[in-house]
Amino acid sequence: MNKLPGSAIVIGASIGGLSAARVLADHFERVTVIERDVLQDGPRQGAPQANHIHVLLRKGVDLLEQYFPGLVEQMKADGIEPFDFTQDLRWLQFGDWMPRHRSGIVLYPQTRCSLERYLRARLRAYSNVEILESTSVRALLATPDGRRILGVQTHDRHEDGGAVTNRLANIVVDASGRGSQLGKWLSELGFSPPEESRLPINLCYVSRLFEQPETARDWRGLWITPLPPDKPRGGAMLGVEGNRWIVSLFGYEGHHPPRDADGFVEFARSLREPDIYEAIKDAKPVSDVAMYRVPDVKWRHFERIRGFPAGLLVLGDAWCYFDPVFGQGMSVAMLEANLLNEALHQLDSLEAVTQAWTASYLRMGAQWLQGLWFFVTAEAMRHPHVPGERTRLIKLAQWYVEELYALNHEHPEIYQEFLKLMHVQAGPEFLLRPDIALRLAKRAWQQKSVKGLGTEALWPASRVALGARYAGRMLANLVVPQRVGPRDRICHFDTEVMWQPDKTLGWFVRDALRARGLLSEAAEVRRFLDYWLPVQGLGIAKKALIEFSYNADEPGLGFMLYSDNGTVTQAFREYTRQLGISNEGVERSVAICETFRPSDLGLVRAEFKPGGPTRYSIAASWHFDSMRGHSGFDEAMSRLPERFRAGPFAERVKTYASALRTEYYPLFLGLSFLEDGTLESKMYLVRFDEQRPPFQPGSELWRFLQEMGVSAPELERVRQLNALLWDHSADKMTQVAIETSESQSQPKRINLIYSGIQTSAVLEAISRFGYPNSSKQAVRDFERMMQTDRAKFVAVRVGPEGLSPRLKLYKHALFDFGDLSVVEDGGLGPRDATPAAVKDVPDVCLY
Repeated sequence: MNKLPGSAIVIGASIGGLSAARVLADHFERVTVIERDVLQDGPRQGAPQANHIHVLLRKGVDLLEQYFPGLVEQMKADGIEPFDFTQDLRWLQFGDWMPRHRSGIVLYPQTRCSLERYLRARLRAYSNVEILESTSVRALLATPDGRRILGVQTHDRHEDGGAVTNRLANIVVDASGRGSQLGKWLSELGFSPPEESRLPINLCYVSRLFEQPETARDWRGLWITPLPPDKPRGGAMLGVEGNRWIVSLFGYEGHHPPRDADGFVEFARSLREPDIYEAIKDAKPVSDVAMYRVPDVKWRHFERIRGFPAGLLVLGDAWCYFDPVFGQGMSVAMLEANLLNEALHQLDSLEAVTQAWTASYLRMGAQWLQGLWFFVTAEAMRHPHVPGERTRLIKLAQWYVEELYALNHEHPEIYQEFLKLMHVQAGPEFLLRPDIALRLAKRAWQQKSVKGLGTEALWPASRVALGARYAGRMLANLVVPQRVGPRDRICHFDTEVMWQPDKTLGWFVRDALRARGLLSEAAEVRRFLDYWLPVQGLGIAKKALIEFSYNADEPGLGFMLYSDNGTVTQAFREYTRQLGISNEGVERSVAICETFRPSDLGLVRAEFKPGGPTRYSIAASWHFDSMRGHSGFDEAMSRLPERFRAGPFAERVKTYASALRTEYYPLFLGLSFLEDGTLESKMYLVRFDEQRPPFQPGSELWRFLQEMGVSAPELERVRQLNALLWDHSADKMTQVAIETSESQSQPKRINLIYSGIQTSAVLEAISRFGYPNSSKQAVRDFERMMQTDRAKFVAVRVGPEGLSPRLKLYKHALFDFGDLSVVEDGGLGPRDATPAAVKDVPDVCLY
């Protein structure tokens, strides 16, 4: 590999910092690690947690072997014995001991200072790596506008009055841990402090080393997890180098372990199983008792800082730190270093170290952190003292995890796959297996209700099955979004934090009604949301797709809300009845959706236009079942009553979907009706392609548009627009929605839908492809009202005449139902960004 003729600096000789330095050594001519502590055999002063148990998950071991070849063999030669995670560990999780067998998931347990010693020795063998100890970073060096980092200012701590030095570098990586000063340094450059997600957990743990006795045991490690709310205490012990045990005991809130020797042993006796106590009560201690407190877990959202300086990166605890009880810290830091390596491979020159490149790294890391953060916070909320709303999504995740552990006892093959996911050796594909969803649904059905999900009412089996399938896919995409296939990436969440309510939503609705000329429709919008919000959301997630749509002639505002298909069809009949809408189109729409399984995903959509009739739609999906595919629609249509099956409508829909079957996967069938009862449909199909834009000459979609009558010049314009938006897509997803009416023999039009698009790309499309200039203002309205520079989806319409002058922007948002009471007096108070804009129309504040 050709190294770039520049230098890199890593702040902190932590596991993450040493891993980052090893990665950077392959890419830069010079790498400097700056550590404020004296580096010695024992724990560093700046890492008091090093006295306690640390576990490097199997993926971390794999990365050790990748970046430090021969290190694992050296460890074994030095007497660090391989440790099979299931055979050698007794693990009490929830109410039972986990099964024990040879899993092949082999770890190398040792103290943290031992691992750091190995990594430092390996790094010092690299001629282009320098490790400076007893040196602190005082500030960042940057260009006058703060847009690019030039290096750091350091202070020599070897003696009082040590030298202050400016050290230049092309890239600076902060791996300085929980005590990171990065926020302070950025503020000195004129940036606002990063937003923080913080959850107080009030954890305390104490650790001590013991000499291992001669007594033979069938285990080499013990792990007793807490079982909140009644049993918030836990402990773990492992054999480490020097024929010693390291024992860590921990407790939350009012259950902190004492630091004295007798209290240490008594706390071990108080755990819900006596195994650790029995092991240490007569063992010889060989160290003092060390204590460490963890008041909170925290995610500093550097990825959200606009204009984040080019060349400044962050990883490990300096970015996000979790509850150490889960043992993820070292492995997460090494995974982020691996992510850094992937980002560095995109650089072919020092000039490529731009703000866009830096933001891309932060965005990828944040996307990966989302899943871990959600799981850790969900598990923390099992403890009553931890603040935060126990939403249905949180409760479902807790239930889902607990039920998965129960399945692990019953099904060894599921347990083996679960262990690989736990150790980040494999993606979460096994969570998506239909047999797991069915087993979870069966357990819930046998219990007759799922307790703790926020309702005493009996949950329908359809909602339980849908929730299980949806949660599996959603969690999979949060944890390892790049590892799931096209059929299961529908639940992607990009970089959005979808478990926190969107505080801008009420203002968005209010401002959008005014900006789109919809004040006269405000009452109908209010009635729609009042009716649908309580019944939507998959029954577990208060999630709605907010659709902001516009064109030159007919600006509009749309809402799309999700639930299980059974709930949607029943509610849709009732809602249209209340509206006084009763025609053949309504009945056929509901009847068709009812032929899909009740546990499939269903959704309702309303599109409001100034002075025009509201357009209501209902949709069903079969994309959750990867074995069903195109046959799902055929199967559903075969169950329709004869009077709804008559006519060419169903055949046309099947024909259109089949025309794209090898390149696109079926997603939704949407149905809407005209005032005269005529039925219209949208068949949604989806494709993921990381290699090139999907719309190419000769492709199925190209031929489909040719048959629609789209001219060659318009096809070329569509191709160029497709390439632009696909290039700016967050996950290279393209949807195709084929619109048809039973009164027309040919498709009316198609919509091309792109995911995670920067609004700057939309503005470029407006300029290049002949969209009305008035559309630019609508895009800017979208940015201002939703306070974002990225649309969840962008939809482009193409008809026989070619590109339509209509674009749509979409935004996902999470409703907090408890705060969505309609107020008549302005309620929320002035909005900081645009106080005048909201005060002059107080009668349309919906929330």
